[in-house]
Amino acid sequence: MKKYTLTSYDPVELDLPKPQVPASLVDAQIEKLLEPLAEYHEIAEERGVMMGDHVVVTTVDACIDGNPASNFVLEHSLYHVGGGEMPRTFDDELVGMAPGETKGAEAKIKLPLAKDGDASRLTMQVTVEKILSCRTPELTDAFVAEHFEPATTVAEFREGVAKQFGLPDMAKNDAQFPDLVLDELAKRLVEDPDPADLLPGQPLDALRITCAIDALADHLDIELTDADITAQMPGNDAEQREKIRQQLEDQGLGDEARVFARREAALSWLVNNSRVSYK
Repeated sequence: MKKYTLTSYDPVELDLPKPQVPASLVDAQIEKLLEPLAEYHEIAEERGVMMGDHVVVTTVDACIDGNPASNFVLEHSLYHVGGGEMPRTFDDELVGMAPGETKGAEAKIKLPLAKDGDASRLTMQVTVEKILSCRTPELTDAFVAEHFEPATTVAEFREGVAKQFGLPDMAKNDAQFPDLVLDELAKRLVEDPDPADLLPGQPLDALRITCAIDALADHLDIELTDADITAQMPGNDAEQREKIRQQLEDQGLGDEARVFARREAALSWLVNNSRVSYK
């Protein structure tokens, strides 16, 4: 394979635009922020709880799989049915209950460390004390300036809420990180790749990346010992990497193993020294 050069051998410094936050997500968060400032009035009509209602509830003897669960104890608390504060199966238990009614409620809940498909049993005695109507205040510039400083307009307030969902700087162990910095490195390739260097079925963009990482490895003057080469082999542990290295040697692919390891070492340097962030 011929030698290639880069316009720069510095680590990649890549700033990406922050992804747009869906308006529906911003709306839902604003609705939650406005709830404490809303006006609530007890509903006079005789009816049961409906999804979307605000109710005053008290729960006792809350347990998860028979063990006390204090996080689910509510005392004369304002609760939004269907608002996502409790499992949806709990909200389903409230639907149809009348003010003053007490019942044993049971719901399924997925604990943070539970395997997919595994659910625990949440039980409690729940009393619906009142059903309330909720009047959310109108969101105006004046209202925002009074309650949500430093924002002074609705637009500023929405922008600030959207930033809560912004992505942090990409971590170097993110699966996308190596691809991003490699794509940027390939843009620095001075020479056009020689079609003769293409492997069967290899896209030209992939060849550009290979040429660029080889150029970086040459600039870094990477030299690897046998142990270094084995350490760069794919595998989950040292034994597996050793086995793969031996298989390549047995197949007469020792030189290919060295080239692969050198590229992996150059990529490790690039990943460890580069930065990808959102602006």
